Amino acid sequence: MNSNVIYQKYFSWNFCRMAGFDLQLDNDGTYSVATFFYFCVQIGIGLVVLFRYMVMRPVDMKKILFVFLIIGSFVIARRYSGADALLETRLLIAGANDIDYRKILKVYLIVEIPMIICTMIVGYTGVITNLVYHRGDQVRMSFGFIYPTDFAAGIVFMITVWIVLRQARCTWIEIGMMIISVVLFEKFCDVRNSEIVMMILIICVVYLKIRNKCAKKGKGYIPSLLLKILCLVAPYGLAGFMILVSRFYRPDIEWMAKLNTLFSTRLSLGKEVFDRYDVQIWGQDIPMRGNGGSTEVVADYFFIDSSYVNILMRLGLVVFILVMLIISIIMIKNLNLPYMLMAMAIVCIHSVMEHHMFEAYYDVFLMLPFANFDVKDIGKRQRKCGN
Repeated sequence: MNSNVIYQKYFSWNFCRMAGFDLQLDNDGTYSVATFFYFCVQIGIGLVVLFRYMVMRPVDMKKILFVFLIIGSFVIARRYSGADALLETRLLIAGANDIDYRKILKVYLIVEIPMIICTMIVGYTGVITNLVYHRGDQVRMSFGFIYPTDFAAGIVFMITVWIVLRQARCTWIEIGMMIISVVLFEKFCDVRNSEIVMMILIICVVYLKIRNKCAKKGKGYIPSLLLKILCLVAPYGLAGFMILVSRFYRPDIEWMAKLNTLFSTRLSLGKEVFDRYDVQIWGQDIPMRGNGGSTEVVADYFFIDSSYVNILMRLGLVVFILVMLIISIIMIKNLNLPYMLMAMAIVCIHSVMEHHMFEAYYDVFLMLPFANFDVKDIGKRQRKCGN
């Protein structure tokens, strides 16, 4: 077994530990496991990433420089914002270099599926508190998570990863299960954003299924140039839209007021953020108080839901630009893979309303800019080393 394979296995194992621990913190809302253990996990990944770049031979100096730009920028932003996610995310992005992206996504599912199922079971059976909220007459269950939207987001990202691994060649039974998940979301959670995103995801999967079936034998469907351009522009368009309408929101403008209502007051909250704080180069500590973790009414509610506004205001302009570049790099690497373009577009759409884009235990795609998507090339290289 060559050193690259050993590194991949060790890094995947560390990612498994970190992602699982993060998800547990998110579900419990408390540090139920010793914080020291979490620190050790970060040190473990840091050491293996250091070994990767200092001992094993780098092949692309431009890539190495960009990796260290990300690491350095995230460390500085962490100092100003206090967001621990910056430390773990920088290591996961750097450490995923040249690893088969499918292995990363499989590890994600190995962690995510059991954790979600166990959390749902212990939450529904009352072993841990199953927070139940109400929106009018609509009951909103969290199934052990700290809020219904967090539970639904976990399911959406998990299904998206599954579809990518299946290369969007899902059976009608799988598509039927996705439709059922939307129905269950509506019945038990009332999570409109995740419901809409799931419906878009289903439509995309059906479309790709039909296009692949109609494609010439032995050749998969390749997106048109127009579709590729739309996918590349989408993150910037969605980010720009949400940031601008939040910054310049005015309740006296009718269409803005209606959009604010449709977006569950996210525009007015975004406006409040821009009124209280200025955009900083390296971010800032913005105390937030949301509804998650308790069914009691929060009098001083202040939470930045939109990932784009959240990253820009809390993590800073530099991190925001780097995140947008990371998304673009992943898309450019996969312009001929419609299922990857679809997945990235789904993440970008979901992030308009929710804050999970920069959370590795939800958005695993963020750590893929340096992953190896040329799986055949990996196989050839490993066979060559084996000989």
